[in-house]
Amino acid sequence: MSEDLRSDAPAPEAGAVGGRLTDPGWLVHGDPEQVLAALDGAAGRRETSAAAVYRASGHVHRDAGPRVRRQVLALDAARYGDPGLARDIAEVPVGQETDGSWAVEWATGSGLDSRLRCALPAPAEVVAVATEVVADRGLAVAGCKDGTLHWWDLTTGRELGKVATGHTGAVRALTTVVLDGRPMAVTSGHEGTVRVWDLAGGELAGSFRVGDDDWVTLLATGLVEGRPVVVGGSTDRVVRVWDPAVLTRSDELLTIRTGHVSALATAAPDGRPVALTGHAEGAVRAWDLITGQEIGARSDHHAEEPPAATDGEMRVCATMELNAMTHVLATDPTSGCALAVSADAYEVRISDLVTGEEAGEPVPAGFVETAAVRMLHGRPAALVGYSGRRPVEVWDLSTLTHLCLPLVGHEATVRGVATAVVKGRHLAVTGGDDGSVRVWDLDGERGTDSSPAGPARPVQKFATAVVDGRCVVVTADSDDLRIRDLDDGRQIGEPLAGQTGVVDLLTVATVTGRPTLITRDRSETVRMWDLTTKEELHGRSTTEYASASIQFFAAREDRFVAVTHTGRVWDLTTSAWVGVQPRQDGLRALALETLAGRSVIVTGDRSHAVHLWDLAAGEPLGQPMTGLTGDVRAGAVGMQNGRLVVAAGGDDGIVRVWEAATGQQTGAYVFPAGVRGLAVAPDGRLVVGFGSDIAVLTHR
Repeated sequence: MSEDLRSDAPAPEAGAVGGRLTDPGWLVHGDPEQVLAALDGAAGRRETSAAAVYRASGHVHRDAGPRVRRQVLALDAARYGDPGLARDIAEVPVGQETDGSWAVEWATGSGLDSRLRCALPAPAEVVAVATEVVADRGLAVAGCKDGTLHWWDLTTGRELGKVATGHTGAVRALTTVVLDGRPMAVTSGHEGTVRVWDLAGGELAGSFRVGDDDWVTLLATGLVEGRPVVVGGSTDRVVRVWDPAVLTRSDELLTIRTGHVSALATAAPDGRPVALTGHAEGAVRAWDLITGQEIGARSDHHAEEPPAATDGEMRVCATMELNAMTHVLATDPTSGCALAVSADAYEVRISDLVTGEEAGEPVPAGFVETAAVRMLHGRPAALVGYSGRRPVEVWDLSTLTHLCLPLVGHEATVRGVATAVVKGRHLAVTGGDDGSVRVWDLDGERGTDSSPAGPARPVQKFATAVVDGRCVVVTADSDDLRIRDLDDGRQIGEPLAGQTGVVDLLTVATVTGRPTLITRDRSETVRMWDLTTKEELHGRSTTEYASASIQFFAAREDRFVAVTHTGRVWDLTTSAWVGVQPRQDGLRALALETLAGRSVIVTGDRSHAVHLWDLAAGEPLGQPMTGLTGDVRAGAVGMQNGRLVVAAGGDDGIVRVWEAATGQQTGAYVFPAGVRGLAVAPDGRLVVGFGSDIAVLTHR
């Protein structure tokens, strides 16, 4: 590993493609490292398409065998809308074939982005990311919630090291610095120890504490008089500056009493090294990293009060929003961008670090979790990551509009973003709660988009129905229930009246011969609507039967029932329990179906086994179905070729199908993301929800 990172070691060059990217057999059987190295040489539509398909799940291909690689490649080709390539890949022989295989028929690609270079799996949620470039070799570094530190080659996506950092909890702060030509990482955690890592050797270079009861919450790096420094903000309300060469002795070059700091960044406006600090009252302040003095403050100014602007000196702005803590600060002290991005819980502000003036009006942007600033194609840009499942946005800071389309792919909150320029290519690195680090090519195909402000409201829940012969979808967003035509997507009429809370359960079924909607909101109130007349039928509080334990609603014998996580069924019409609860502890109900006049429940347990139960007797139907290696999140039961089959999937990204009568597995399909939804169609096809996409599989 150390040889890979030596500054004088040659970087591996991309292999010549030589037409091999159009050979499905090479994509399936070729060494993944060789294939990934050849992707940058793709030319023409077919090769470019094949390269995007391979990169979409490159992290899976590295460790997979040909059979799994064939499945995932065919799936990703279908997601990219290339059925010809998907078919050609699926027909590549991979040894002795067995009966009962499944093939992808079609899939959506909403979770794809052709600018993705690689998705790098991490063992836990990613708390922070950073980049470093040494001798035109780029590194992506990630600190994780389990206390480990990881780093990869930005060009190849190959993991170069893995260190159990010794932090007793999550890595809470991370920064990188180059010292004597060697890349270093500095980390801190709640236990109070700051650790310095030599990434070239994969070794701990030193560690220290700031005090017995205090710990460093924020880290940044900068240059002071030509030498790299590490800047840290700690719980004792002090910002410290260290020389990384002597960090093991905890020698402090500078100590600045700033008060409580909630965000930290460094900058060099007009060549003057400064530290920017964000504070609970919304202020952003600047501190000279040579003298330790606050810039723009009066001599009698107290560190806990907002600073005053002074003509002729760098000025800083305060939000003047009480209780609006500035929790994000981002600057770029390396590429000459003199703008800073700051965010509180309500809006983002852009500040000119030279003049101290705000650049334009604040931008309402929801809860920004992280940001990074970089000059991109001659324009000041910011990468902005949000809480929740929103994509990472790329802003043009001079116009406050999107510089390119958002980066789509993360399935949870993005906690860290960073940028780097490697061999003239602008790259972005992102990481978050979905346990992945993603590397993006910002020089890829770009498009214009709307202003960052005012994103569309996300759909929380949805269900389909047939109303008056028309196929519709009922959607629940943060405010309303809406009915849309599935053919053209247009909203039908006004939103349904009466819904006042955020919906967390939603089901449509035929009840007493009419299409009926049932919802439950977070205040545990159940409501029903006749979808033909759009009239609310009645409302019923669910607290009488412990609604917190309800897993889902379903229809049984022409009426709605609620199913608890343990598999107990409550009839909403008679207000009574029906059937017999499955006789096993630690179960999680996944589905309730009525097949051939019999009501059956599908459950998963702590051992990752799947069970099928007879609701009337509470007895198992057959033996447990095994094989899953992660928590079971979705299950379904249905008929296929006249046989009762059970399907299940979860965190391991594998959907397995068993014959219910024998418990024999009849097939499995690997997905590049966790499985969260399953259904067996009436004709036996399998519908799978994974990540932010769906796929339809047919049995061969």
